[in-house]
Amino acid sequence: MARVRLLAKRYAQALFDLALENKVIDQVYADMSMVQSVLEENRNLRKVMHNPVLDVSVKLRLTQAIFGEKKLIGDLSLHFIQLIVKKRREAWLLDICRAFEVLYYDHKNLIKAEIITAFPLDEVNKKDLMNRIKTITHKDVELKEIIDESLVGGFVIRVEDYQFDASIASKLRRLRKTFAENLYVKQF
Repeated sequence: MARVRLLAKRYAQALFDLALENKVIDQVYADMSMVQSVLEENRNLRKVMHNPVLDVSVKLRLTQAIFGEKKLIGDLSLHFIQLIVKKRREAWLLDICRAFEVLYYDHKNLIKAEIITAFPLDEVNKKDLMNRIKTITHKDVELKEIIDESLVGGFVIRVEDYQFDASIASKLRRLRKTFAENLYVKQF
């Protein structure tokens, strides 16, 4: 697994440097996001990319048909993907896209955050939350709001690898667990 992350990071870094050099970093980020979402949503495409038996020419035609003919991505990104296929690294394309996203966010001084609530937040609360996260991380925040009625109330905040759960549902689960433990020991 560490080998895959290192390989993905190296290829992503090469693409990132090339995109910066050609001043098309935002376009390549949009392209890699598109490729990532296509791969995440299409299990059959992932299977094809992971299949070592399929010939490189088949995979090249497939990537050209999906991304090139419909002009879903730019030429630099398309050539990069075709190079990845030619080098037989297409199984790691999704990991490369994710590694590129990390590099892009670091370059733009951005951080992803999720807020999960039972009800939609108003704009004042969103801005306040984003400002608090920005104060802590010293990065601009890209906030994604998710509505989950099963939380009953409260919220869950996720920022990178950290999660703060202040939902009513989690408090009820903890109470249920506490009551399930038999703390009373009968004395003789």
